[in-house]
Amino acid sequence: MCGISGITNENVNIVENMTDITCHRGPDDRGIYSENNVTLGHSRLSIQDLTRAGHQPMVSSTGRYVIVYNGEIYNFKRLREGISGSNKLKSISDTEVILELFEKYGIESIKKLSGIYAFAIWDKKEKRLILSRDKVGVKPLYYSIQNNNLIFCSELKGIFKHSSSRKINLNALNCYFKFGYVTGEQTIWEDIYKLLPGQIIIFKNNKIEKIDYKKEVEIPEIKSKNDAKKVIPEILTSVVKDQMISDVPVGLFLSGGIDSNLLLSLMSDVSDYKINTYSSFFKVEEKDDLKFNSDARIAKKSADFFGSNHFEVKIDEKSIIENIESAIWHMDEPNSNSSLIPNYLLAKDACKTNKVVLSGEGGDEIFGGYDRYKSIRIIDKFSKIPKILRDTSLKIIPKNIVSKKNKFRLGEASTFDIYMSFAENNEKHSNEIYKLDHQDSYLRNYISQFFDKPDLLSSIVNAEMNSWMLDDYLMRADKMCMAFGLENRVPFLDERLVALSNKLDSSWKYPLQSKNLGKKILIDSISDKIPEFVLGRKKRGWVTPISKWLREGLRDMSCDIANKNYVSGTDEFINFDNVNLALEDHYNYRNYGVQTVWNIITFQIWYKKFMGN
Repeated sequence: MCGISGITNENVNIVENMTDITCHRGPDDRGIYSENNVTLGHSRLSIQDLTRAGHQPMVSSTGRYVIVYNGEIYNFKRLREGISGSNKLKSISDTEVILELFEKYGIESIKKLSGIYAFAIWDKKEKRLILSRDKVGVKPLYYSIQNNNLIFCSELKGIFKHSSSRKINLNALNCYFKFGYVTGEQTIWEDIYKLLPGQIIIFKNNKIEKIDYKKEVEIPEIKSKNDAKKVIPEILTSVVKDQMISDVPVGLFLSGGIDSNLLLSLMSDVSDYKINTYSSFFKVEEKDDLKFNSDARIAKKSADFFGSNHFEVKIDEKSIIENIESAIWHMDEPNSNSSLIPNYLLAKDACKTNKVVLSGEGGDEIFGGYDRYKSIRIIDKFSKIPKILRDTSLKIIPKNIVSKKNKFRLGEASTFDIYMSFAENNEKHSNEIYKLDHQDSYLRNYISQFFDKPDLLSSIVNAEMNSWMLDDYLMRADKMCMAFGLENRVPFLDERLVALSNKLDSSWKYPLQSKNLGKKILIDSISDKIPEFVLGRKKRGWVTPISKWLREGLRDMSCDIANKNYVSGTDEFINFDNVNLALEDHYNYRNYGVQTVWNIITFQIWYKKFMGN
């Protein structure tokens, strides 16, 4: 992986500065290309072709195209074979393959790429800059129009440094306060935008053109569950083989769950070296060990079972305090997921022995692994009952059987309302803390476009893939890993598996009559690959002790930070009297308010790092 940046102007100073700011993404090499109409910058993490032949910015064989590229093209070796005169290529890198495909097919070549990427190509002949991002959105890319020039960078902070406007985007801030992350095209700052997944931007003559490219992914026909059970292992094996392609060893972030254990099993089958595996372990009292470290215990047992070299990263309150500011700075936008700092510390340790790791993000979305998916399927089934019967049943069902929130979901709630009821922070005091008198029109417009699937669960999952998964999970994975020059690959979000998921009936993923908590079709397909102590384990989720630590070792820190005196300016958005109520309620066990409290702490630190004087 790498850091890329550029501007449609001959301005080496700006691009040098952006390259400096994002140098952690590529500590192995750096380069600048500049001419009258463009300046491109690159910091390199050497994964494919470790020689100088892979240096960027790279110029195509005819000299027409210049590229800066961040990512991995998993099918580049097959694509290379189709390039005329491939034996004359100067490198064995995927970068050069992209360039030569552009020489042959132009922008249409993007449809041939399978992988995770964000790149910029300068077309000298047409005097145009082309930006592209992979279809799932694993790799980030940001852009802005500044003084009639397009400026872009792998990280927001690079553009922010040179932005003419440093105003907080209220649409984005509303997203953060509700979800704990920012989603959609807009970013936390006005006039700076994300390139959306599968989007191409062409900038020419001071005009910007956006193209959403459509790519059909071919997978075997699936007419029945038996077809699916046969196809799933075949595609999974092929995906893992492709994502193990590297000129450096590939490791794995290992949990106690099915997804990462399946990856370890498949990696062990195809690798000729012992896999390095990494898990986080929380330093807690013995009485709390089962609650917070059961996942780590299973991961260690799995590592022993498969024979991997296993590393445990010990995390406590002190390590949270020491690393929280740096993690938030690397994240660019505020993100209050309690996994943020543990993810950062895990990457910090893994980079000592690996440059590339796989992780299991996306498995639950692709194959239906979350408990809430059962609720969504029930809501969908209930909606098919005649309205008069639905209304009558909701009136007579006791509160102790169906909660007020679930009655709302089962009633006349729209798909958007159902989505928000699962995604939004509804803790006590949360709505009283934020001063934003802001409607959800931006959120509604963005999220609702994904509700085009044949059933409720598929629509909700599609929206989650383009919001929560995209802008929380994947951005956390990228930013926390790239803080240490560590490449994170996500096999379950390979385009083949995403296409496969779209062909699987929701009832196959999460049958209502099943005792399993989801992923039924996956478990039935690969049970021979996973040890029984993993398969037979009830899904617990990965729980951090943040709530407990806020009452103990992080209490002083939280009091200091969640205070209007911590940084000037945030009282424009936050009612600190109500923050104090939330803190006291949480400290005294009157209410579980950890998400609200962590939202405020994260935002305060973020604001001080980026907006403070």
